[in-house]
Formats: sequence, structure tokens, C-alpha cells
Amino acid sequence: MKNIFKGFHNVEQEKLEQLWKNDKTLFVFDANVLLNLYGYAIQTRNDFFKILDSISSNIWIPYHAGLEYQRRRLTVIKNEKSVFNEIESNLDKIQNVFNGDFEQLALKRRFPKLFENTEKLEKEIKKSIVSYKKSVAHWNNEQPCVRSHDSIRDKINDLFENKVGDKPENQEWLEALYKEGAERFKNKIPPGFKDAGKAKKDEDTHFYYDGLTYERQFGDLIIWKQLIEKSQAKEINNVVFVTDDAKDDWWFKINSNGKKVVGPLAELQAEIYSESNIDAFHMYSTSMFMKDGESYMEIKVEESSIIDAGTPHIRPKHKQEFDNLVKITKSQNKAIENYVNDKEFNSEKYKQLLSNDALVDALDKYKTLNSSEHYLSEHLDKYKFLSEQTNLDIYKDIFEKYDNISKQSSWSKYKDILDKYENLRTPSEIYKLINKIKKSERDDSDDED
Repeated sequence: MKNIFKGFHNVEQEKLEQLWKNDKTLFVFDANVLLNLYGYAIQTRNDFFKILDSISSNIWIPYHAGLEYQRRRLTVIKNEKSVFNEIESNLDKIQNVFNGDFEQLALKRRFPKLFENTEKLEKEIKKSIVSYKKSVAHWNNEQPCVRSHDSIRDKINDLFENKVGDKPENQEWLEALYKEGAERFKNKIPPGFKDAGKAKKDEDTHFYYDGLTYERQFGDLIIWKQLIEKSQAKEINNVVFVTDDAKDDWWFKINSNGKKVVGPLAELQAEIYSESNIDAFHMYSTSMFMKDGESYMEIKVEESSIIDAGTPHIRPKHKQEFDNLVKITKSQNKAIENYVNDKEFNSEKYKQLLSNDALVDALDKYKTLNSSEHYLSEHLDKYKFLSEQTNLDIYKDIFEKYDNISKQSSWSKYKDILDKYENLRTPSEIYKLINKIKKSERDDSDDED
């Protein structure tokens, strides 16, 4: 039964070591694996290349994967460089917290001692930023730029010399594949059907190279067809495909206490087994490839390298999604700010109600909590890509110091009420808060009687 439904059976763990050490195993690499090298730490790249050196006689890339790497290389380098501009922008935001938000709190007049602590904190942060910028400059210089010598490409060129597949034989071959691909996409046959939208959303739907016209949406399918063709060679018994494409048109995923990757789709395995005579087909992400490479080839690989390779790096598409999220939050903040500044809310009866210094300070803190800067500080995980590439632990420390300053006000009496400030998003919830404050005031009066 297993042979009939071989596509549903992944390579068993104990057999993987045999695949790694088998001279008839072919290791195939996707373009995204090579492009992601530009976003890794130097140690991660070195560890990756060490593993490739150990299996250098068994590595190969499809022609289209090599073409995609060459076409997109400079764009990836440019995007990785832009990270350092983002760092500068975020450091400016930290300084703006003191120049704007803290000044609005009028701490010098209302809480002189706290103001002194704030000034001290600002000096400490400025000193940390100056030191940190030196680290940023170092890593910026280490990162390739579009006009500098590319040592990463040199290494890739050396490793894959005479190990690249043949280009498509002619335009007719590609046109036939596009026709087949349209039918496959219609029926959700992998791989690549998740890229079908590229023909509608992007302006760059086609590109031309060396006499042939390529449709971008069929890139994965071209690579897959070239991989299958290579696997038909008599000297190949096993194929290991390494890709960082995590979409559902490559991998079978299941929700079991969170989404888990089980292995390559059964349709893919069934197709390559039926189109070739190989014994085993296996797929890796780069991080899992490095983890098993360390284990089976007895190569020293740093744990940080495996983690780095497994950390998604923000691409322009993801950054746009994050920027949109910030815009939505800013819109929410503006609505609440308008309500807080409403004339009724600032009328005498509320001013009297909020005459207690602690509550006035808390209201100011509420405004600060809902500022865009604080939103970003509460979502530092969104900036994880920065710390993964430049060791920005100090960046997090700075924001923690910033949060600590807000915890020094003495309004513990109203803590249960004020703790809800961060969750407020609508005027009706603010009304509820005011009623709770009123009740607290009444309770205080009853206690005094």
C-alpha cells in the first residue's frame, strides 16, 4: 500500500542521514535560499557555506532559480541596506519622546523630582544612542551595497560552477508550460498557484532574458519542472529540495495546537515519483537544512545561525502591512484625542473631578500611552528584524527605560482604574472610566464622613 500512495509518506528520520551521505543524492536550492543570505549575520552565512562545501559535489540549482537569483540580487541588497535608514529613523523617534511627549507632561512644574529623573534618563539614553550608532555604522559597512564587490555572489558562483541546469530549449517550451500552468492553477495543483495573482497585481508580470519571455507567476512551476527533469538522470537516486518559500502550494500544514508543517504536499511527491525513478524526495527550509547538516555531516554550526536562518526577514510587502497597521492605530488615537479634548470633557465639573494631581497626571499618561511612539514601543516584536541583523538589544533596553519613567507616579490608589487605560479605544469606554472615577471620589467622601 505504501508504494501505491508514496506521495503521502515523508522520508523517515532514520533514512535522512543515509540520504545526506549518499553520493547519488542531489541537493537542489531555490533562488530565495541564496537571496536570503544577504539578510543573515556573517556567522550564519559562513555556517551555511560550510555545509555546502561538505556536499559540494552533490549540489545543483535549476536554471530558473539561478536566473531569479541574478535578477533580484541587487533589489535584495538595496532592501537590506534600507534597514539602517529605518534604524536612524527610529532613533530619532526616541529623541522625540523627550522633545515632545515628556515636555507636554509639564513635569518640571508639577513633579520637580520626577523631572530631574527624566533629565537623567534622557542623558543616559543619548549616551547609549551615540554608542549604539557606532555599532550600526560597523554593521552597515559590513553589509554589501549595490555598487560594492559582492563576496557572497563570488562564493555562490564558485560553489555552483557547472552545477546549473539548462535554460528552456525555446519559447514554445515555455508557452506550453504556461498553458499547463493556467490549468494547474485553476485546479489548485501545486506548486505556484498561490502566485497566480502576480499576473494581476504587479506591473512587472513579465520579463525578458536571453531571447526568452518569462511570466513571473509561473516561476515556481518552471523551477519544479526543471527539477523533475534533472531527477530523471540515471545517476540520481534521491532529491533534497531546499526552499524558504513557506506558502501552502509547497508545504502541507495542519492546525494542531498551532499551525505545523508536516512536509511537502502529497501532490508534489506523487508527481516527482511518477515522473522519475528516484527512491526518496525530501524538502527543507534553510534552517532545518542547516540543523540536519550539522547533525549528519558533523559540522560545527552555531545555534544562533539556525535561529537566524529560521527568522523571517521583513520584505517591502510585509513592511507595507506593518505601516498600514500603524496608520489604523494612529486613526484610533486621533479619535480618542479629539474626545479627550472635547469641551464637555474639559468643562469645570470634570476639571474639578480631575483636580487630584495623580488623576491629572494619569490622564496625561493616558494620552502618552495612546501616542504612535508608545504604540511602537509596545510592539517591539514588529521590529524584531532589526535586532536579528544588528544585535539591537540596546534598542529594547532604551524603550524599557522609557516605560519605566511612566511607572514612578504615585497614583496607586487608582491603579485598578488606570491599568485599563491602555485598553481604551472608544468614547463609551472613557465614559465608563469617568463613572468609576466618580465612584472612587464618592467612596473617598464617605470614608471621610
